[in-house]
Amino acid sequence: MKTIFHKFAFLYILIFLIAFILIIIGVRSVLDYYFVTHENELIVKRVANYEKVVNNTYVDSLSLKVLQEQVMLLDGYTGANIWLFAGDGSIYTTDAERDFLDVKKYPQLAQDLKAVFEGKTTTREVNYNGTNMLQVGYPFHIGKTIHAMFINVPTPEIEDTISKVSVIIFISLAISGILAVILIFLITRRMGYEIKVINESAKFISMGNFEKKIIINRKDELGELAESFNKMADELNRQENTKRMFISSLSHDLRTPLTTIKGYTQGILDGTIDPDKQERYLNIVLNESDRLIKMINDLLDLSKMESGALVLNKTDFDINEMILNILDNFEHKIIDKRVKLTIDLMKDKILAHGDYNAIHRVIYNLLDNATKFVEEDGTISIRSELRGEKLYIGISNTGRILNEKELSQIWDRFTKLDKSRGLEKKSSGLGLSIVKEIIKAHNEKIDVFSNEDIGVAFIFTISTQIFK
Repeated sequence: MKTIFHKFAFLYILIFLIAFILIIIGVRSVLDYYFVTHENELIVKRVANYEKVVNNTYVDSLSLKVLQEQVMLLDGYTGANIWLFAGDGSIYTTDAERDFLDVKKYPQLAQDLKAVFEGKTTTREVNYNGTNMLQVGYPFHIGKTIHAMFINVPTPEIEDTISKVSVIIFISLAISGILAVILIFLITRRMGYEIKVINESAKFISMGNFEKKIIINRKDELGELAESFNKMADELNRQENTKRMFISSLSHDLRTPLTTIKGYTQGILDGTIDPDKQERYLNIVLNESDRLIKMINDLLDLSKMESGALVLNKTDFDINEMILNILDNFEHKIIDKRVKLTIDLMKDKILAHGDYNAIHRVIYNLLDNATKFVEEDGTISIRSELRGEKLYIGISNTGRILNEKELSQIWDRFTKLDKSRGLEKKSSGLGLSIVKEIIKAHNEKIDVFSNEDIGVAFIFTISTQIFK
C-alpha cells in the first residue's frame, strides 16, 4: 500500500528533479551571458584605452615594425591573441598565427571584417584549431586610418568558472533536497499516525461504539477534522440515546392503549362488562384507537416531510383569523387551568402566503404545546407583527424555564417533551418536529427562547401576500 510519505516523497523528488534541471539550465545560460558580456566589455575597454595611448604617443608616425611591436604588447596586456587587419589586407600578428589566417576559409571572419571596417564592434564565439574562443572585433583607429582588430580570448577559463558555480549550485540543491525529504518523512510519519488514529476511530463508530474520541493536538486542517469527527461521534451518540428513549416511550404509548382496547373488548365479548356499561367502554376504545391512528399518522407525515416529499399548496389567507379559530379548540383547557390569555394581533388585515393546512397544523401544535405545559394560573401570550415583508407569529407560555441543552434538543423527533417541560405523558414527541419541518419546507425560520420574563416562546415567520 502506498503511504502518504511515499506519495509526498515521489512528488517532491519529481518536482526537485524538474526544478533542478531548469535551474541548472537557467543558471548556466545566465552565467554564460554574464561572463561573456563582462569579458567583452572588459576587452573593449582595454583596447579603447590602448588606442588612446598609441595615438597620443605616435601621432600618425607609426611604422610597420612599431605597429607589429604594439600588437605584441597589446597581446600581452589583454592576455589574448590579437589580429590586426589593415585596409589593404595586411595582417599584423605573430608569425605562427599568420600562417593559418586565411580569411577566405572563415566566412564569418570576413563578414565581421566588413562590419568592423564600417566602425562597428562585433562579438562572436568561434573555434580555431580546436580551441573555443570569444572573438571581439574592434575598429582600431591609428590617426585617421581604421584597422580591424580582433581580440581572441580562450573560453575554457569562462566555462571552468561556470562549471564551478554550477557544481556549487548542484551541491546546494542536493543538500536542500535531502533535508526536505527528511522533513517530509518526519511530518508525514506524524500525519500518517494521526490519520491512522482517525481511521481506527471511524471503524469503532461503524460498529456502533460512539464513545471513541480522537485526541490530536493540532491547530491545522487535520486538527479541525479530528474536532469535527468528535462532534459527529457525540451527535451520533446523542441521537442513538434519544432514539432508544423514543422507542421505549413509543412502545409504552402503543402498549397502553392497545392493552386498554384489548381488555375492554375482551370484557365485552365474554360478558364481564355489563351491557349498560358497554357503550361507555366502547367510547374509550374508540378514543384510544383515534389516538393510535393520530400517532401513526404523525410518524408517517414526519417521515414524508423529512424526505422532502411534502407538497405545499400555497394560498393567501388571514392568519389572525386562523389563530382565533384554532384557539377555540383549547378553550376548556385554558379555563380548567385558569390561564390568563394575552392576545396582541395586528390591527391591519395583512394576508399571509403559505400552505393553509400546514400553517394551521403549526399553530395548532404550538398552542397545544403551550396549553399542555403552562402552569395553573399561568399566562399564554399570542402575538402577530409585520416586519418588512415577513409576518412574525409568537406563542409563549409561562412555566418551567428550559436550559440550553433542552432548547437544543427540543426539535428532535426522538425527544419527548414531557422529559423536559412537564409531567403530561400523552405526547409522542413528534409535534415540534413536524412544526420544524413544515416551517423549513416554507423556507421560513422558527426560533425558541426561554427565560424568566417570557417563560418559553416560539417565534416563526411566514411570507405576506404576493401582489400580481
